[in-house]
Amino acid sequence: MKSANPNNEYIPLDLKISVRRDTLRLISEMAQDMGISINEVFSFLAEDSVIDLELLENFDDIKIPNKCSLSDLKNEILKKRLC
Repeated sequence: MKSANPNNEYIPLDLKISVRRDTLRLISEMAQDMGISINEVFSFLAEDSVIDLELLENFDDIKIPNKCSLSDLKNEILKKRLC
């Protein structure tokens, strides 16, 4: 995967994860179809899932309450849609 930031480099990680048998079968088939290893498939999936996060707004100003009512949540969603 190519990053928008040329200073990024690949860092090998040894991870231990658990997936369902069907998930592993699909990932294995995907790897075989693409001619790559299962590790590379997981690497691509991980990078694709976060690639746009660095392009989003700064999250420092976001405040997450401990709890809110359903009506408060609906009001906040409506505010975001109107902006």
